Amino acid sequence: MELHGDPRTKRGPSAFLKKLLADGVHHEETVYADLKPVRVTYAPGDLAGGARETLRLMRAGTPLIAQGVLMYGDRVGIPDLLELRPGASALDGATYEPVEIKTARAVKPVYRLQLAFYAHLLADTLGSWPELAHVILVDGRRDTFTLASVREHYETVLGGVVRVKEGEEPPVHISSTCGECPWEPACLTHAEETRDVSLTYGLQRRVARYLRGEGIETLGALAAQDPVALAAQAGIPPGQAGALVLQAQVLEDGQPRWRRTVTFADTPAEIFFDIEGDPEHDVLYLFGVLLRTPTGEQYTAFVAENPCDERRAFEELLTFLEAYPAAPIYHYHDYERSALRKLATRHGVDPARTPQLLERMRDLNHDLVSTAVLPVYSYSLKAVAKRLGYRWSHPEASAAQSIFWYSTWLKTGERALLDLAVEYNADDCRATRLLKDWLAQGPDAQLLPEASEPAAKWSQRARSPIPAGDL
Repeated sequence: MELHGDPRTKRGPSAFLKKLLADGVHHEETVYADLKPVRVTYAPGDLAGGARETLRLMRAGTPLIAQGVLMYGDRVGIPDLLELRPGASALDGATYEPVEIKTARAVKPVYRLQLAFYAHLLADTLGSWPELAHVILVDGRRDTFTLASVREHYETVLGGVVRVKEGEEPPVHISSTCGECPWEPACLTHAEETRDVSLTYGLQRRVARYLRGEGIETLGALAAQDPVALAAQAGIPPGQAGALVLQAQVLEDGQPRWRRTVTFADTPAEIFFDIEGDPEHDVLYLFGVLLRTPTGEQYTAFVAENPCDERRAFEELLTFLEAYPAAPIYHYHDYERSALRKLATRHGVDPARTPQLLERMRDLNHDLVSTAVLPVYSYSLKAVAKRLGYRWSHPEASAAQSIFWYSTWLKTGERALLDLAVEYNADDCRATRLLKDWLAQGPDAQLLPEASEPAAKWSQRARSPIPAGDL
């Protein structure tokens, strides 16, 4: 898409992505200030001039070069650092190794491919690939790996990129990672127009390649398959084959299929629970609960307005949950359960308290996927609840956007941003409640095209007070 796609269909970066990019630049500058490399300078847009200056600095034996330009034919790379090392090369007893500066806490496979690309470009100058590459992580740690360990995979990926550049068009593949890509709208539109088989939730790329090779390229074609035969031919478990075929059938006819019914206890109070966390600051900053009783429902947010407030907010949450000992605690997926365990350990909570809460918790994701198949491309809470008719208050609301709002609140003190994070959490709690009610209806439950009315603004809901002294 970058080489051949229509740029008018490309989505701009989200506020969260812009924040990540800005954080990356800030981290780079912090590392540069500490290491004091020589920065390559050249006229804006003159990459050839930058490459000449980089080569001059390398031949001069500059110990550390920042933002060097590496070129080979039409390939260009700009590594964060080039580091002088002893070694055999065309530079008379010295070599250079590429270094990337990342805001991550661990090395990701894509970083290794990026550094392998730089090493490949360096080989034109050095006469051979350098032996090692390095990543400086957000906490200042350096992760070093051998380029030989990634070279074979890199060359396979590079070969695919070259074929795409020359005009080969790979088939579209919709997956959970597409949400981070600026081309998602264009690819999703194409997939929906062609009823592409990759719209099937849970379809792995390997299995998709097999299906395409057998001429099974659309939802309709997959829906018509015999699961037993498909399992044997594709080399996948029968249960997985059956789930794929059923999911394709549901997407084709647009109606849910029920495997079984699910029951819920009739209790005087119910709690719908959702947590927001910020990995950058290592804080769980928002605990939202929607309490439903025969007299109505009330949303309450326990907020760590600063990371140091996490313990207070958590203790307030525990006190609230324990005030309704008979109320089941509904949540979606396993994040809330694992977060409670983590917090209990971190803050030294009485060991007897946590098991009592965990026993009351019920994962509605487990209930859903074991009970019904929906005409959705994803079983995230947002995808499911939207298909059931729920609409979030903020059009850009997401877990990543909430992190952006909270992180920016910490930097600016702009309360409207914290309010948006609370609003998003309240919507998540209400969406969880909607799903529980839908599941409780059983096979008679209907799907709605969209919500009948927008979700209410959080400012009209109750919120736990935050004493001024805690700011």
